[in-house]
Amino acid sequence: MRKVLSTAVAALAILLAAAVSDAARRPHEGKIVSIDTAAQMLVVQGEKGDQWDLYWTETTKLKNGLTVPELKAGDKVHFDFISKDKKMFLTELRRTRKADND
Repeated sequence: MRKVLSTAVAALAILLAAAVSDAARRPHEGKIVSIDTAAQMLVVQGEKGDQWDLYWTETTKLKNGLTVPELKAGDKVHFDFISKDKKMFLTELRRTRKADND
């Protein structure tokens, strides 16, 4: 019984490690759902339905001459971030495709 339990625990640990690894490898990209310029935050939804509240600061690098006022809901973006104080702060943001409603 002990051997079966230890084997089950080991299998669960491997499964959890694989899930965490998959999330870390997943590209940070998605579609902008909303933008709050007052809070300097945008919400991005990924392909699998997950959403991220992303905050920008004066140190955020906007690629290819992009400016925050140019961003619109529906734009597809690729981003890098750091976690600090339980928030995700953008270090780099690149628009990969403009929203279709332009």
